[in-house]
Amino acid sequence: MKTSLGTVLAIVIVLAVAAFEYWQYKDAEAHRTMVNAKLMQLSSRVEELDQNLLEAREEMRELESSSLGGIIDNANEALIQGWSAMIDTVERELERAKQSFDERQQSPGSAPAQP
Repeated sequence: MKTSLGTVLAIVIVLAVAAFEYWQYKDAEAHRTMVNAKLMQLSSRVEELDQNLLEAREEMRELESSSLGGIIDNANEALIQGWSAMIDTVERELERAKQSFDERQQSPGSAPAQP
């Protein structure tokens, strides 16, 4: 009788532990499913916020370029580019004139330069 009581008690304990483990497994699975759903929801929200941020940055760029400061900056940039192009052209022409002058000075039949 002692062995059968011990066996029954062992079986009850094993069944209780198995039931507890099964309950833990199902609970963890439910928790994992909930966390995955929340992760997907947060991921889509992050993508939506990224898109909103890109749109806001584009709108900000448009506002900056159309504001008085943006117009002035664009005009200043255009002016600087124009002056740079003009200075480059003048430098090239001066260099070409210098080369032409030097060539005339070195050619054998040319008259001496008068100051």
